Amino acid sequence: MKKKIYAFLCIVLCAGFSAFSQRLVTFQASDGLMVSADLYETDVQSRKYLLLFHQAEYSRGEFRQIATRLIKLGFNCLAVDLRYGNEVNFINNETAMRARQGNFDVSMLDAKKDVIAAINYVHSIEDSASIFLLGSSYSASLALLIGHERNDIEAVIAFSPGEFFGAELNVEQQLRGMDVPIFVGCPRSEYFYVIQLLSGVVSPNKVVFRPESSDGLHGAKTLWWESATRDEFWLSLLFFLKDFKT
Repeated sequence: MKKKIYAFLCIVLCAGFSAFSQRLVTFQASDGLMVSADLYETDVQSRKYLLLFHQAEYSRGEFRQIATRLIKLGFNCLAVDLRYGNEVNFINNETAMRARQGNFDVSMLDAKKDVIAAINYVHSIEDSASIFLLGSSYSASLALLIGHERNDIEAVIAFSPGEFFGAELNVEQQLRGMDVPIFVGCPRSEYFYVIQLLSGVVSPNKVVFRPESSDGLHGAKTLWWESATRDEFWLSLLFFLKDFKT
């Protein structure tokens, strides 16, 4: 059975070229800050949009490899530069640079405005879009919070969420009663901490995944090619996403 599952993963994720277009877009957050993002659109008609948010000190470059694989699963992807960030994979965070130059508030929690702006942008280009959120580290927590607060989110994927906001906000408390489908991935060393964080989530479709082969990496970079646990995470994520046919 495991061999069949692994073969299926290889077919889906290691298949040949899947055509898509990629372009840089901008949209405005509620406080006036212009937010940059890479929009990856499949050439196959799809209403599914997966919004990708990076970890601290990173940029939309965290998803250069990841987005091109998610395209193969039928998702349009929007990789967003949040205002709390810097650079990764030789891609500078344009939103963070504008925020610093314009004296905007740039805390982790302030980046919530950018996540909401990204959701609104997708609605503006496809009013019937099915929206999925994927967050990494601090933005994983933001994605979970927003997925709980709004009724227009199909599911949330969160890699290494945590209590990143200090006295400003208690994530565990705010997530109580959450019933949106969620996939949460984390290293083995973070697993019991994450289980406690999600203890109040009541969703019947709740997956918390930790790898078996090694500890794993913090955040969405555990999906990168360089990650020793990438295949385990991709397989688990694939089986979570395959049920969403919208």
